[in-house]
Amino acid sequence: MKKIVIWPANLASGRTRSQGRAVPRRLSLRSPKVEEIEEVALRLNLQPEVERGKAYPKRHWDKSGRVLVAKVDRKGAILREIAEGIKELRMQQQKRSKHKA
Repeated sequence: MKKIVIWPANLASGRTRSQGRAVPRRLSLRSPKVEEIEEVALRLNLQPEVERGKAYPKRHWDKSGRVLVAKVDRKGAILREIAEGIKELRMQQQKRSKHKA
């Protein structure tokens, strides 16, 4: 099966489209992590493969890593699902942390 590359920069709210953001501003995330992308991709059955230490080409000094996922749809559609999944994941984590406090 074909794989596509998901970089944290593709989901980052601090980036413009020309800097690598590939989702609409309303779906973008503050500081997306490779681990979050991996977790949501697992939930979506996208068979993620994390490659730590890889750098986004436009920011070669920032070795944030990347995630390879199965191409089951267009890249834009997969990125939207992952962005929405990370937002839900973060909301669940906030709810858990509020209950513990």
